[in-house]
Amino acid sequence: MSYQKGLGVIDTVIVVLIVSVFIGVFIPRYYRIARESQEIALRAGLNNIRMSLDLYKLHNGEYPSDLRELITKKYTASYKEGTIFKEEYLNAHSLDEDGYPIDPFDNRFKYDPNTGKVSSQTTGYEGW
Repeated sequence: MSYQKGLGVIDTVIVVLIVSVFIGVFIPRYYRIARESQEIALRAGLNNIRMSLDLYKLHNGEYPSDLRELITKKYTASYKEGTIFKEEYLNAHSLDEDGYPIDPFDNRFKYDPNTGKVSSQTTGYEGW
């Protein structure tokens, strides 16, 4: 008769320790990388909105009254023979329930229609 041996108490403790070390090392790194990717997305989103605002002002002579106009209004690029394309000023990826673009932290962008300045409302990123 042969007996199969299972894991002993020492083996189980060693496995639990190894898994705990991996969790202790990789979980904080995961959150740091996730935060950095949100920051990169915020920079890109702010740059896109700012360029869209400049394009809007170039075509219309003034900044829009709110950021939703960048999404709803279209501009046309044309030449003598016809239209090349008709496109929105901004293709927003994330919108809140009222149709305003939101940042990667799920907050609306702060916008001043008089100056055309846009920034994040997320704590710690207001000056970006």
